[in-house]
Amino acid sequence: MALLTAETFSLQFNNKRCVSKPYYPRKALLCYQLTRQNGSTPTRGYLKNKKKHHAEIRFIKKIESMGLDKTQCYQVTCYLTWSPCPSCAGELVDFIQAHHHLTLRIFASRLYYHWLGHYQEGLLLLCGSQVPVEVMGLRDSRGTCAGLLHRYIV
Repeated sequence: MALLTAETFSLQFNNKRCVSKPYYPRKALLCYQLTRQNGSTPTRGYLKNKKKHHAEIRFIKKIESMGLDKTQCYQVTCYLTWSPCPSCAGELVDFIQAHHHLTLRIFASRLYYHWLGHYQEGLLLLCGSQVPVEVMGLRDSRGTCAGLLHRYIV
């Protein structure tokens, strides 16, 4: 799988409140790292939204297609440019509850429509289902980007 370019990674995971000129569209990207509990080499990749298929749903399908050994425990960490919408939050909860051998952590660069009640409920659903969702502050996203840059880009 081709990885993100450094420019795309830096632009999309930048969580500044306003985008300076030249303006660019903020896309929904999901970078993931899947690690076995035994500490073997992690699997990394990224996904983005495609027509009517959010990156989170594509991620669920990707993990399911891997045919992971259910006798092994796995840690999955996702870095999202936007927090999940309510529908994706529900799908992620259903996925994790059906796959007890997986634990999931989510780091979001920006909150998506956080002022709307049903978006807040989606995030609360994730947190209540033992899926921690952390929002990266500007300092965090810079540090996270610097730390992750070599993992997810060309």
